[in-house]
Amino acid sequence: MPVTYLEKLERWDFLSPLDNKLKLVDAKNTPFITYENSAPCYEANMYINQQLRDSRKPSTLKTYAKHIHHLVHYCYINKLEFSRLKDPTFTLFVQGLQGQRDKYGELVRANNTTRAIAQRCIDFLCFVKEYHDLDNFIGTGKENAIRVKSKKHRISIEGSKHKKEVVVITHASVPSQDAVKRRLPVSENYALEVWEHIQSQKNREKRYRDIALYQCLEHLGGRITEIHSITMNDIKNATESGTNPFLRLTTLKRRDDVESRSIPVSLALLASIKLYINKTRKKVIKRTLGKANDHGYLFVSLTTGKPLQSATLTSYMNTWKKELGIVGELHPHLYRHAFITNKLRDIILEHKEITSADKFREHLLHTERFKMQLKEWTGHTHHYSLDTYINLVFADLNGYSEAYSAVQLKGSVKVVKQQIKHLKQQLKDKSMTITEGLHLIDETLSAFERDIENTIKSSNLVKKQEA
Repeated sequence: MPVTYLEKLERWDFLSPLDNKLKLVDAKNTPFITYENSAPCYEANMYINQQLRDSRKPSTLKTYAKHIHHLVHYCYINKLEFSRLKDPTFTLFVQGLQGQRDKYGELVRANNTTRAIAQRCIDFLCFVKEYHDLDNFIGTGKENAIRVKSKKHRISIEGSKHKKEVVVITHASVPSQDAVKRRLPVSENYALEVWEHIQSQKNREKRYRDIALYQCLEHLGGRITEIHSITMNDIKNATESGTNPFLRLTTLKRRDDVESRSIPVSLALLASIKLYINKTRKKVIKRTLGKANDHGYLFVSLTTGKPLQSATLTSYMNTWKKELGIVGELHPHLYRHAFITNKLRDIILEHKEITSADKFREHLLHTERFKMQLKEWTGHTHHYSLDTYINLVFADLNGYSEAYSAVQLKGSVKVVKQQIKHLKQQLKDKSMTITEGLHLIDETLSAFERDIENTIKSSNLVKKQEA
């Protein structure tokens, strides 16, 4: 494998300013880059090490490694040292990225992806210049073998009120940027097809796990890695948090100190997760790792018992997409788009006085309750991050002003419908006894009944406050 990940790795950090001693730092899952002949690429690995010392996140290091490996591969097959690259050879490299096609004749990557790879490779070559102390290798002057240009940009940072000025080093061969494509939420028809496929899987353990995973994706609105970061303790705390439970989610892509958020969840969803834990997870951990070596993450691989990786769900969805013959977009992040859009729709429909996107933005600016709700549900900091979703909601509503009540109950209804349908299918297939099925139906309906009671209590409390 050209890029592997070092599962168990520690590295020495700089001297501590307090005691003047070296200390070990956890560096697990650091990418390790090799040539096609399995020989390590020293410059590439030193570059990754520098990024690691600059406190880049594991997911960022993974992306950087995949990007610069394109150049590592290009130099290997063309028998070129990095220091021998020049404007023409680097231009051929970028053009090769831009023109690469798959077996069906379709372009492998969009211009924006090619740009990201090329920009990262330019940064890598700047590192190579410093690492080997090369004169006239890469720079803005005419004397350089690879001539680049410097541009300044001001960008918005999620979690910060101020724009950040960044300097981008680019090259004449880097293609122009495509218009940003706004992804629509997952289609309801596609979502239903995927759900039908998941709940009809023959492997019982996989079926229970994928149902819980799918429902978390659909009802929590988290990013893939946030969903995979859910722990058994998170589920335990949610179950013990009272009649209106909240589930903790790790919050990614933030530059401030906020590391987690709490999402209101239905008792029906927790009951579905509990079913997966009892029917699948406990057995898998006992069979593969042993109870004493339980790592504590909720979603696990059925073969190894290790925490399920975010790339696995993406791979599953790609497989389901092919098996179902879906031609449109289908990937896990679209479920987050759908979750946010639906939550915004619920908020808007609860307030009849909000009749336009502009009025809603005004409410976001002046109503602390809205800010807290959106921050709690989505993990965003600024309301302008939600502009695309707001526009989608108002385009969809098209003047419709009926107010929905019991927003949280809607999610519970959907979970219960899915769960009952799954249980009926198992009884039909005789993969579950009637006694077991009746017991699970009773548990599901009991959780739903408590959700209804909680909704009625909340509604009565609001009416009293308004009176």
